[in-house]
Amino acid sequence: MATFHFYRGGPPAVPLGTLLKLDGDVITGRKSAEDNFGDVSSLEMDLLAIASSIFAADRGQQRGERERFARTLELHIPVINIGRLIGLTPIIEKTLRRLSNDTWKISLYQHTGTTCEPEPVKTSPGKVLLFSGGLDSLAAAIEFSNDQDALALVSHHTMNRQTTTAQATLYKMLLDRGCNLTHHSFFVSARDRGPFEHAVENSQRTRSFLFLTLAAITANRLGRREIMLIAENGQMAIHLPLNSARIAAFSTHTAHPDVLVQMQLFLRGAFGIEFVIQNPYLLKTKKEVIEPIVKNVPDAIPVSNSCWKNSRMTKGASHCGECIPCFIRRIAIESYQPDKTAYARDVFKAKFGSLEPGDEGRRNLADLGELTLKFERLSDAELFDEWPELFSENIDAPGTIKMYRRAAAETRAILSKYPSSAPVFA
Repeated sequence: MATFHFYRGGPPAVPLGTLLKLDGDVITGRKSAEDNFGDVSSLEMDLLAIASSIFAADRGQQRGERERFARTLELHIPVINIGRLIGLTPIIEKTLRRLSNDTWKISLYQHTGTTCEPEPVKTSPGKVLLFSGGLDSLAAAIEFSNDQDALALVSHHTMNRQTTTAQATLYKMLLDRGCNLTHHSFFVSARDRGPFEHAVENSQRTRSFLFLTLAAITANRLGRREIMLIAENGQMAIHLPLNSARIAAFSTHTAHPDVLVQMQLFLRGAFGIEFVIQNPYLLKTKKEVIEPIVKNVPDAIPVSNSCWKNSRMTKGASHCGECIPCFIRRIAIESYQPDKTAYARDVFKAKFGSLEPGDEGRRNLADLGELTLKFERLSDAELFDEWPELFSENIDAPGTIKMYRRAAAETRAILSKYPSSAPVFA
C-alpha cells in the first residue's frame, strides 16, 4: 500500500507516508482559479485539494506488471469544510475504484479556515465543455458553440507543452471561425520531492475526476447549473476490453457512464447544485464524431491530440502511432481523407508477421483485430456473454452493440487498404 499525507502550512508532527505540501509540492490549480475568477472560496480550495491530491498520487505511484498492475493507495487530505465533504468520501472511493480499478482510501482531516456557506449565484444559460485538445472535444466545441448562448471551454494541463499548445491553438482557430466561446484553463500538476517522482506513472486514469471538478467549479462561477459536457466517442467512453487480457485496470474508464453517474452524485453533494453531466457522443463511433471537423475546420485535425503518450514523443512527432487511441483516431480520419497527423511510427504499413510478439504496436493491432472479428461474427446474446459490462444500468446495451458493429466495419474498411495488416483478421 502507498500512503500519501498532504498538508497546508507547517508539516504534520507525525507524517503518514509520503509528505506533500499543497500549493507547494502539489500545484492544486488554485492560482489558475484565481486568474479565472478572482478570490477562491474555501469550498473551492477543498475541492481543488482533493482532486489535485488524487491526481498527484495517481501519477506518483507506478503500477506493477500484470497481477500487480492494480494498486492500493491511501490519501490523507486537509479540508476546511469537513462537515460538508466527509460524508462524500464513499462516493469518491467508489468513483476512483471504477476509474482506475485500484483500491483507494480517502481520509479527510480538518484544516483551519472559514467554512463556506452556499451563496446564491445568478444563473445564466449555456453549457460547460471539457476541452482536452482532442478531436472529440473539438467536435463538441464546434457543435455546441453554434447556440445563441456562449459555450465555456474548460481545459486542464500539466507541464506537457504539447497539450497546452494544442488547446490554445484550437481555441484560437475556433474563435477565428466565429464560434461563441470562452476558455478557462487550469494548471494542475506536482513536483518531484525526494524519492517522490511526480510523473512516474503515465496511465493517469483519475484525470477525469480532476477535470470534472474543474468544470464544476467553472460552471458554478458562471451560473451554468444544468449541463457539463464530457465529449468522448463511444468506443473510448464505454471502452469494452479488447480481449480477456485487458479486463479491469488494463482498460481505462475515464468517461465511462458509471463514472459519470458517480461524479454527478459527488459534485451535487459538494455544491448542493443539481449538476447534469452528459456525454453527447456515447453512441457514436470516432468516425461519426469527427464529421463536423472534417466539414468545417479540417486544418484543425493535425493540431488536435489523441495520443496517450504525447508528452514522450520524439522530435517531429505528435502521436506515437501504436496505441489504441492513435489507431482509432487514424481509422476515423482516413475514413474521410488522408491523415496528416505526425505519427512516430506507421504500424498499419509494417509487415505484421515480422513484428516481435512483444511489440506494443503489434499487440494493440492484433487485439483491435480480435475485437473487430467478434463484433462481425457473434450474435447479440454471445456479445453479452463476452462482455458482461453491457449489463450496466447506465449503458444502452443494444445501442452500444450497434455502435461497436459500425466501428468494426470502419476498422475493417481502413485496414483492408493495408495488405501488411491483413493477418490481424486471420
